[in-house]
Amino acid sequence: MCTRSPAICHVQYEITYAVESIGQSVKASDRLKLNLYFDPVRRSLELMELDIALSAQGSALRELLESKATIVDNTTVKRDFCYYKVSYDSTTMMINSYEINEKKVTKARMLSGFFSIMTHGVDFDAMETFRTYGLRDEQEKYFQQMKDQMVSDRQRNWSEEGKTGRLFILFVSLVLSSYVRHIWKSTRLYKLFSSSLEILDEMRPIRMIEHTNRAKTITPFVGAQIDICEAFGFENA
Repeated sequence: MCTRSPAICHVQYEITYAVESIGQSVKASDRLKLNLYFDPVRRSLELMELDIALSAQGSALRELLESKATIVDNTTVKRDFCYYKVSYDSTTMMINSYEINEKKVTKARMLSGFFSIMTHGVDFDAMETFRTYGLRDEQEKYFQQMKDQMVSDRQRNWSEEGKTGRLFILFVSLVLSSYVRHIWKSTRLYKLFSSSLEILDEMRPIRMIEHTNRAKTITPFVGAQIDICEAFGFENA
């Protein structure tokens, strides 16, 4: 049964799939689901892009044919003129004729606006799956953040306990980093700094000075450091 959101038509199918091992055991899939979607806005954009590609490729082929210019190779023809059937002389590499690949164009028009997402091991409905998948760019940024800023591209551990401890530290670091990023994006710091990293760089010069038998002192907060403290709710005594 197809249901509609304000913009997207969607339907979900349960898929029964079993994997047979080398032995006699058979393992069934865990909540494997196929989610199908149709977006009319996306269809209109894809059809417009298809018409633009057909026009641009046709004009380029016509110019090559009239000027008797040579082409590079068959791979280039398939890449640059994917919606056309191009006939050329393999010796001179000059185009003899061209025509629209009706089968490929028809398929592109028919599939425009349709897409699918498969899920495994989760109990999401079709639209919850769609919304979760929409977070993939943000998730990739956090994975990149863990690899670069937190140096977790390789797990340098000698024991299971060490790995568990490192993952816990990574989790805490990601929580703190995410909070800094949230404050940056939700306050006026977004206009003052181009990234959350610049906020950390701005606070990096601050030092705590400790002398024997003397009170601890912290170097003064100046300039944008005061704005950062206000955004995070820190008192600047």
